[in-house]
Amino acid sequence: MIRTDICVIGAGSGGLSVAAGAVQMGASVVLVEGDRMGGDCLNAGCVPSKALIAAAARAEAQRGTRFGVAGAGPQVDFGAVKDHVAGVIATIAPVDSQERFEGLGCTVLRGWARFVSPREVAVGDERIRARRFVIATGSRPMVPDVPGLDGVPYLTNESVFALRERPSHLVILGGGPIGMEMAQAHRRLGCAVTVVEAARALGREDAEASAVVLARLVAEGVDIRQGAAAVRVRTVGDGIELVLADGQVVTGSHLLVAVGRRVALDRLDLAAGGWSLTAAG
Repeated sequence: MIRTDICVIGAGSGGLSVAAGAVQMGASVVLVEGDRMGGDCLNAGCVPSKALIAAAARAEAQRGTRFGVAGAGPQVDFGAVKDHVAGVIATIAPVDSQERFEGLGCTVLRGWARFVSPREVAVGDERIRARRFVIATGSRPMVPDVPGLDGVPYLTNESVFALRERPSHLVILGGGPIGMEMAQAHRRLGCAVTVVEAARALGREDAEASAVVLARLVAEGVDIRQGAAAVRVRTVGDGIELVLADGQVVTGSHLLVAVGRRVALDRLDLAAGGWSLTAAG
């Protein structure tokens, strides 16, 4: 039995901030992580997406057509771009590492936590009893219930950054912030891109502001299909095909699913801790 002031479950950006602050203010801290230190932000979210966007922005700047400077355009080495993304992750990783947090004084356990009572969690053979628990397990990509989707290869933010071959035509299911930033980045890196959004692209943003952004994306060559949900997905040859509710058919070489996020609480057995859940967590 490990007794501690605070047990932080999840070593992503939220959990690491709490753990570092608490241990430096004198609290005893146990930090639990079942996957990669740094969580989604370091490995599959903020850091790789912004590194990819930065490379894409450099490619767009070299085209120069908006400034009246026409040329052959940049030669994009897609594999080298992904090496750049991996390098940025590797540069930041030591800040989020187990070694650093153990150096700060945290006890770091690598494994999946599950509650066994309102005051205790189990991590493998270890039991942790804490005065306070901080649940910072973050979220996972939401996968919609579209017929055929489970039978085709698709990407999410957790896998797209490992793709080293440039997609000839990336189809993105979902026109929210993640879908649209990946659309612009991949278009600027030389991919044909189609975005399929069941409602309005960037629908949670101010309509006038999002209209400016969408117009720029269209001007850069992103094909945006709005107001028609995907009703069927299937593999066609070496690619994929989406059939939309209005009868449109969209085909591409790769499919990125970016329809939203869901809370990652399923491994915790929160019922044993005495909590009930809603769809929002």
